[in-house]
Amino acid sequence: MLKPSLIALLASAALAGGAHAAVTAKADADHITLDNGLVRAVVDTRTGAVTSFQQLDGAQPVELIAKDQSLYWDSNGELATPIPGKVGPKKGYYRPGPDNNTVVKLASSTAQQADVEVDTGPTEFYPLKVEYHFVMQDGLSGLYCYTVLRHPAGLPAINLAQTRFVFRTAADDAVFNYWTVGRGKTIKIPRSGVVKQVTDATWLLEDGTVKTKYLNSVYFAQTPAYGTIGVHPGGSHGIFMVEPFGDYHNGGPSRQGQTVHDDVLLRVVQDAHFGASSTRVAQDEDWTKVFGPFLVYANRASNPNTLWDDVDRQLAAERGKWPYAFVTAPEYAKARGTVEGKVTLNGAAPRNAQVILSDPDPKVAWTAQTKGYNYWAPVQADGSFVLKNVVPGAYTLYVDGADQPADFVRTGVTVAANRTTDTGTLTWAAQTHGQVLWQLGTFDRKAGEFRNGDDARGYQMFARYPAQFPNDVDFTIGRSDPAKDWNYAQWSWYAKIPAWHLRFDARAPTGNPVTGKAILTIGVASAQPAKGKLTHIVVALNGQEIGKIELPKTGTAGYRGGVQDSPYNIVILTFDASLLKAGANDLTFQHADAEPFPPASAYAPDPNAADDDDAAPGTKGPGQVMYDAIRLEVEK
Repeated sequence: MLKPSLIALLASAALAGGAHAAVTAKADADHITLDNGLVRAVVDTRTGAVTSFQQLDGAQPVELIAKDQSLYWDSNGELATPIPGKVGPKKGYYRPGPDNNTVVKLASSTAQQADVEVDTGPTEFYPLKVEYHFVMQDGLSGLYCYTVLRHPAGLPAINLAQTRFVFRTAADDAVFNYWTVGRGKTIKIPRSGVVKQVTDATWLLEDGTVKTKYLNSVYFAQTPAYGTIGVHPGGSHGIFMVEPFGDYHNGGPSRQGQTVHDDVLLRVVQDAHFGASSTRVAQDEDWTKVFGPFLVYANRASNPNTLWDDVDRQLAAERGKWPYAFVTAPEYAKARGTVEGKVTLNGAAPRNAQVILSDPDPKVAWTAQTKGYNYWAPVQADGSFVLKNVVPGAYTLYVDGADQPADFVRTGVTVAANRTTDTGTLTWAAQTHGQVLWQLGTFDRKAGEFRNGDDARGYQMFARYPAQFPNDVDFTIGRSDPAKDWNYAQWSWYAKIPAWHLRFDARAPTGNPVTGKAILTIGVASAQPAKGKLTHIVVALNGQEIGKIELPKTGTAGYRGGVQDSPYNIVILTFDASLLKAGANDLTFQHADAEPFPPASAYAPDPNAADDDDAAPGTKGPGQVMYDAIRLEVEK
């Protein structure tokens, strides 16, 4: 006899993806309706938005979109050179509609598939030609979405900050009552009344809590599926964004961004959060990029865990179909190539390393690349790697990780359709300046191994500091615990002592003082000046200054819940090793503009807070620096 849990899982699979109803498409002057017996989507022919998305696999149809809302595409892109005497939309916001050259049509319709195409732009303030699609297939409880942006010669320059699809989910606990960004990672949707907005998509609620869209930020490469679900006594259902591979995301595998907040389910495909780069297209530049496809997937099961079982099954199925055959845009490469090879680091296979293919210009860090496509894969235990389904073209290859401050870089990697490019063995020399006396942390671009680094997706993380470090950070190499005794961010506010102390013993093997030149390598995962345009951290050894950490703002990790920004910096300070004592030493890090922690009322939610990544912090809060790793060496 089958167990009830197995019966529920089989029923879920049958309902969500196993039925094979023909796709029907009906078009009139105002709407195009797609229906495959599992879901029904209604597209408004004036706005190009899906105004109704119903789940049909239950006893009654369930509307998954909020009343008077939709699933829509939008973008933020500003003219690089403003038009004299004219003011465009705030932040270059663009959304299709009847007043901006929007055409909606049923591009194709068969019993197996129907494709709705929306064409919009360019406009005076948004110089891009946009094409996006909603595709429904038989037997699939969902809707594929993708967009193509084209900038042909003759159009003015644009700085494209954001492109996304937005699903405004039903704002009713009877339909949806939880967010989920992974198996076991569910958060009840807050429904308490809003007192006031305190910053961009962040609100103070009547129950005293603060809700923010940054709470559910993720690394896109690590989170291929997420959604909004309803958990009820009779069973569970959900609406998920499912992405087989995000080669179109700007910034590669370290890209972070938003997923769900309030009654909003996002699929961001390009944006500038956490210091990521906008796409800057020059005047007359001929540029095109395809974003997607991804799947908006509706399912039903007995509980959240079996919902995720079904999502995992569907994700595996989508990965088996990617790159997709149904895409009609000629710029979408269906015939792709493979890149493989081997990496050695000082003669051995590197551990915890990844290989990344990105735009061919090595002068621009892979985290800042935007115009082309990115591919990444782990280096295996034997040093081998394979990158599959790579769009043909020219790339630069990077090897990142392995506790190395600097990446390995190989330029001129060419990929051809239906061919394998073998790089051979890539010989990576470890970056070293001499004998390592000690190291704090791992060079991996983030501050996740330090205190609060595993729980940084919160509002006003700095408010934890006075209770956790009442005497501020005082760390001793070899005795203190990095996960408890070193905070993930050095705020410009302090509890009692304005400097952080990093204590260590320094003796040569003979027991004599260390001589020669000493090198302090500091990896900085995030920097946010407290005042002015640069951070001002003074680094001193035994009371004598040996250098400064002066960096511009790298992003918003400090006040938007992250342990790194996309930009990464290495600061190297060189000094005379005679400053090292034969015994106990004290290395200090102090914000030059440090201030004592004010009372909590001083950093209460601010209704006049900033609402974008380029402005000052979104609350009355401190600046910060997040250390990735710190290494002290002396020349041999």
